[in-house]
Amino acid sequence: MKPAVRKALYGVLAILMILDFYSIFNAGNPNSLFRPLIKDPSWDFTVTVVISLIIAIISLTMAQDSNRNSIKNLLYKNIEFIKQLRKENRSEEEIAESFVTELKFRKKFIRSIVKRRVLRFLAKIE
Repeated sequence: MKPAVRKALYGVLAILMILDFYSIFNAGNPNSLFRPLIKDPSWDFTVTVVISLIIAIISLTMAQDSNRNSIKNLLYKNIEFIKQLRKENRSEEEIAESFVTELKFRKKFIRSIVKRRVLRFLAKIE
């Protein structure tokens, strides 16, 4: 995700959180700021839940994207070393294994996921 998009999403999250906080404590209030938009106060709870779900979805998307990008960023920073290893006739499997070994993951499941991502990355670059 591009940094500009990420900053915009943080701004949207901040606005939605303020609206959500306000709607939680003013649900059913006849003088709520939401009254011009939502005439019936019985919809206040539904609006609060919808805003909360949107916040959760955006947050999870951003967290998932940052986890993926951290590995890609490490790989891009080491691209010259990867090219050097390829010149030394190392296989992609060996390069991926050495990369994952340096990260020192304890759980084999996470290790295998990262290794697959590294192999996909290595297949894309020349």
